[in-house]
Parts: sequence; C-alpha cells; structure tokens
Amino acid sequence: MEAIIKAYLEDHLPIGSAELQAKMPIEISASTIRTYFNRLCNEGILMQLHISGGRIPTINALKKYWTQRLKTDTAIALGTLSHVRKTVIEYGLYCALELQDNEELKEVINVDGRFLLLVFDSGEVTISYSAEAAKFLNELLGFGIYELRAIASKVGFNELCTKLDKMLVGKVLFQEGEEVLYEMARDNENRPFYSFFKDAKSILELKDGIYFEEIVPMGYMALKQKAKIGSNDAKVLCLGRLNTDFEGFFNEAKEN
Repeated sequence: MEAIIKAYLEDHLPIGSAELQAKMPIEISASTIRTYFNRLCNEGILMQLHISGGRIPTINALKKYWTQRLKTDTAIALGTLSHVRKTVIEYGLYCALELQDNEELKEVINVDGRFLLLVFDSGEVTISYSAEAAKFLNELLGFGIYELRAIASKVGFNELCTKLDKMLVGKVLFQEGEEVLYEMARDNENRPFYSFFKDAKSILELKDGIYFEEIVPMGYMALKQKAKIGSNDAKVLCLGRLNTDFEGFFNEAKEN
C-alpha cells in the first residue's frame, strides 16, 4: 500500500502492476502485485477507475497514510520565509505561518477607574474598567497571551478577546496560496470555509493536529504543527488536496 501511495503522490495517475513492479525496492512478480491489488480493493484501500486501468488509493487510505506518516507533536525547523513561500507555491498548498512568542501578562494598571491597562512583555492593551475585571485579571498575572485568550473566550470576556486578537493577528507572518482556498471553497460551494481560513484569528485558534472533513471539504487535508524560524518559535498551518505530497513539502521547506 505504501509503495502504491508513494507512486500516486509522484504522478497523480493510476498505477498498474507492471509499473509498480518497476518501482518496488524488492523482487516481486506482477502477478503477486495483482493479487495484492485485488485484496486491497476488496478492503476499500484501493479503487479502479476503469476495468482495464490501474489502481489509485481511496480517500480513506490517504487519510490513514497521512495520519501515520505526519507527526504534529514535534517542531520542524523551516528555512527562510522566502524559501517557505517558494515551496508552498511549488507544491500547490495554502500555508500560514505565525510567531509563537507567548508574551506574559506582567501588570494590570487601574487608570483613574476609567479603564484597565494590561501590560505584556512587548505590548499593551486597554479594556473598560470594572472591579470584577481588575480582580479577575490580577489573578492571571504571569499567564501567557495564548492562555489568557483561551480563558477569556471560555468565560465570555468578549472585549478582552477582541483586544488580544488584534495583538495576536500581528504575529501571523504570512499567508500564501489563497487561490487554493478559493478553489476548495468553489469546488464545494462553501463560502464559510473560505472566510474561516482568510480570518487570521481562526488560524490562531486552531489546535495542532491533522484535520479532514471536520474543517475542510472531502478530499482535502489540513495540518497545523509547531515550527522554528531561525531561533523563533512558530506554528505552521497547511491545507491542500489529500494527494499532495505533504511529506515532500515539509522536507523541502526545512532549513538547509
């Protein structure tokens, strides 16, 4: 199955037994390959578009393949922004990259009982004053901005969410491949999907992991994971068709 999927990711064409035999790193007969083809078709892993044609992996097979091959719990060291952009275009993906300098809440200042000034490592935000808000925020001193945003969302502190979002959106370094988003939305008549991923706030809120139909149309995949840009912590989000070589993309986008 792995050999078939790798061949399909290279050419995006159905593959026959003789073709696969030539690509295999071990000696195996074409007739044996055809036996495996039939078995994998019966198991729903492969499909045959035409009676006399080769096989291609099913959507479920590609999902399983990527879930096993891609790990989102380790940081990938990416090259320069220009190199990453070039690789995104080459592989026909949509990609967003955000910095992860998790600034901490250092101080909460009551300004004449009119508003509260929230002081972070390298920035400030203001919100309307209330005794409840002042008490709540003073209990969160030392929390990182991402943790604070998650807590504010959970308790319905909308004004704070809005102000923190403005700080966080500034940390999105780039979004490349918008035409891929448009194509995905057009093919599936899904404008809310397009709006979701064009909104930098939505990108920031998405947790690390591999996603299929829960957030993208069928036949596509999204992946978000930790990354490094030089010495800076970051997060990378990629979207594309299931038959895109995501593994090849990450290998190519790595720091040289």
